[in-house]
Amino acid sequence: MCSGGTSRGARRSSLAALCVVLLAGCSLLGRGPAIDERINLIAVMPIEREEPASAVASTGPPRLAPGAERVVTAEVYSVLASSSIWRFVPDLTVTQALVKLDTKGPLQTRAQALGKAVGADGVLYGTVSRYRERVGTEFGAREPASVAFTLSLVSVSTGKVLWTRTFDETQESLSSNLLNWWQFWRGGPRWFTAEEFTHLGVERLLDNLAGQLGLD
Repeated sequence: MCSGGTSRGARRSSLAALCVVLLAGCSLLGRGPAIDERINLIAVMPIEREEPASAVASTGPPRLAPGAERVVTAEVYSVLASSSIWRFVPDLTVTQALVKLDTKGPLQTRAQALGKAVGADGVLYGTVSRYRERVGTEFGAREPASVAFTLSLVSVSTGKVLWTRTFDETQESLSSNLLNWWQFWRGGPRWFTAEEFTHLGVERLLDNLAGQLGLD
């Protein structure tokens, strides 16, 4: 009888510990205050590269692989298209509008100009500063995928930045860091490619944005 009670108590303790970990993981990003501006239609300005200040010689994969900005941009569109809560301007319309716009100046200013050109309420823009590919296989990586990018939302009507979040992570095993439970919850117990890891990061950031916009 005592053994059964001890077993049940251990299970309850384990469950309680897991709940604490899950809650801690949920709070890492932090939702932040609600955005009080109505954003019905979003445009996506192509993500831009943020080259490192100095290149350090390395035998491993490059810090910022060629085409990283295109991958992050594609994943933003992919995540937006996967849910009915988002209304966004088609990428072809954005591409056509960008041909006529100034390519110089601050990102925020150019994003607002793009929004005006395509009739959007807000524009998502950002930079990618690290995009390092996994070395190895999904079940045995010698080097994990590592990505860092920032997304921001600017109001087209006011030019104010309404929201900014950064995803800056290198994949770790769940046994190394229990707070990374969300990666395995969404992607499975394996080592992701940089593209897959980027997709998970974009999902996480846009989930946060949806919450602040009151869309979730």
